Amino acid sequence: MISTGSASLDDLLGGGVRRGMITDVYGESGSGKTQLCFALAVNCIREGGKVMFVDTTGTFRPERILEMAGSREVLEKITYMRALGTADQINAIQKISDLNPELVIIDTVTSLFSAEYSGPSRHLAVMKHLHDLAISAISSRCAIVLTNMVRNVPATIVDQAGRNVAQAIVPSQQREYLGSSVSIYSHFKLKLEIVDAKRSTYRARLIQPPGSRPVEFTIASVGISDPR
Repeated sequence: MISTGSASLDDLLGGGVRRGMITDVYGESGSGKTQLCFALAVNCIREGGKVMFVDTTGTFRPERILEMAGSREVLEKITYMRALGTADQINAIQKISDLNPELVIIDTVTSLFSAEYSGPSRHLAVMKHLHDLAISAISSRCAIVLTNMVRNVPATIVDQAGRNVAQAIVPSQQREYLGSSVSIYSHFKLKLEIVDAKRSTYRARLIQPPGSRPVEFTIASVGISDPR
């Protein structure tokens, strides 16, 4: 298990992020997805592991990881890859067996596919990518953490006359981008939400497998922790 730094969040995940499995973390911008990835990377290295970080949107911040870790040696244990296209992202998987990391992070998993594919081919390409990642997680016994974005879609609530009256009740709903394709091979699906941005308080909901109550956590200079 790899700890998030928050006891309540670890409990929600059954002890932390698990090796040999894919954990999908999604939420709106500013909900703490990348910060959670940084915290996982630092905690993994503190436990003697190595990290592979695939950055598809330019979110990697070494200075932030240094702030969390308090030591420059942590960066030496991170293999950083900047993927500029889906080919870079896909080829990165082939390096997992050579690098043998305990943790692989892809931040964000669908953004490049969104730019290069359209229609059904986009879903097929993402599913193939997730399938390959699932095989790598199992064969290499590493934890794979993916981040993903959300999109607002119109809600549908039909009355007895067959009219969509959703707009009068809830204007739109937040859904994970390409969520149906990502879910097929994800073992855990975690949704992050903003509770109070000024106080750096956030909420995590375990969507897959369902049934657990949501928990709150905070993001501070030293990483992820439980609210005081």
